[in-house]
Amino acid sequence: MNRRMVGYLMAKLFFIEAGLLTVPLITALIYQEPLKNTSAILLTMGLLLLLGGLGLVLKPNNHRIYTKEGLIIVSLCWLLWSFFGGLPFFFSGQIPNLIDAFFETTSGFTSTGATILDTTKVLSPSLLLWRSFTQLIGGMGVLVFALAIMDNPQNNHLEVMRAEMAGPVFGKVVSKLKNTAQILYLIYLAMFIILALILWLAGLSFYDSLVTAMGVAGTGGFAGYENNIAYYNNSLITVIVSVGMLVFGVNFNLYYLILLGKVRSVFKNEELKLYGLITLIAVVAISININGLYPSLKDTLEKVFFQVSSVLTSTGFGHPDIQPWPLFSQTLLLLLMFCGGMAGSTAGGFKIMRVLTLLKLAKNQVLSTLYPNRVLTLNVNGTPLDNKTQQSILKYLVLYLMVLSGLILLLSLDNDNFLIVASASLSALNNVGPILGTNDNFNLFSPLSKIILSFVMIAGRLELYPLILFFLPKTWSKT
Repeated sequence: MNRRMVGYLMAKLFFIEAGLLTVPLITALIYQEPLKNTSAILLTMGLLLLLGGLGLVLKPNNHRIYTKEGLIIVSLCWLLWSFFGGLPFFFSGQIPNLIDAFFETTSGFTSTGATILDTTKVLSPSLLLWRSFTQLIGGMGVLVFALAIMDNPQNNHLEVMRAEMAGPVFGKVVSKLKNTAQILYLIYLAMFIILALILWLAGLSFYDSLVTAMGVAGTGGFAGYENNIAYYNNSLITVIVSVGMLVFGVNFNLYYLILLGKVRSVFKNEELKLYGLITLIAVVAISININGLYPSLKDTLEKVFFQVSSVLTSTGFGHPDIQPWPLFSQTLLLLLMFCGGMAGSTAGGFKIMRVLTLLKLAKNQVLSTLYPNRVLTLNVNGTPLDNKTQQSILKYLVLYLMVLSGLILLLSLDNDNFLIVASASLSALNNVGPILGTNDNFNLFSPLSKIILSFVMIAGRLELYPLILFFLPKTWSKT
């Protein structure tokens, strides 16, 4: 294993995170915050620059990155960026517990939106913005962002990007990896800016429009106020956010195809069709089930559409109080937590592409029983899906269910309400955020459970394999 290259690349990543911290630093200076806040940010930046400097001293002769190095770099980056990203909260005393600070920042970078804060008023404007900014960076992937700006003349970071990108299939939109990362992030940032401008024009303050748009773009769900989007009490804002969440839950490769003028092929995409169909069915089913809870059909549809968009895309924004909703509706939301958004989007979850493949596999299995001699192929978007990919999806489902079951079992030691434990487990693993069955947050759980949940959020964001392999001794061997 090329350990020097791992250290060298991690050093660069420390420098990048130190650079990102200039955003809350400038915000603190603009708002003339107490010296304690700016000192907390500067101290964290200093630690990152020191570690980055030490790492750059041992420059490797071999710059080649193999699968092992890719897995280790991705896992280390997410773990260490989350740890150091939480230090400003801890050093400033705004989140006085280091485990809570780590949990909150991990939730941000993984765009989960799970929180331990009872109120956002404990956060200064600079660190509230930093909390949301972590979602914006982590939404498309911290390594995708790093590769987009990092000097990489040999274009040899494919294994790093492959280990981080969400979804069952990784693909480059252009031949050079760095150009792929740049194109994806430019599309992503352009859409974020457009959304922030729309929210600003719709009546939000400039600061609130940035914070809200970061939560939507990263499908993270951190908001500027503890009662979330309901704080604004504005139907237009609710609809904009609802549509925005669905838009960012779409595969960004499709947006690139639109830019190339291939609109027809986009709307023929089977994953996109299933994504829209699931949204429609969920909205209609829940609206019928909760009929009478709200004054009018308009209010019902507005709240249901918002909640379905929020949960399906793993954003986790809250608006209506879903505690009074019948069990059927809450169970349906649990299923949406499982599904997640499209592959190649900022959304978490199992991914619609995998759901689509499993449905087609189930159909073929039934047909093979009726017609045992018939050769059945599985096509997605008109292209046959090879057996290797089909098997990898089935294996991932097994691993996913094993991890989910184990997590539910562990969390049940902290809480005896199954809906709370199951939804918290799905929420962390699928990077969704909210807990069903209660109005409380993740402070329900013990410090040990919070550490486990933090690791699960990262594992879920990286689709399990990188973080699991990171902890295997064989991954670190020289052979």
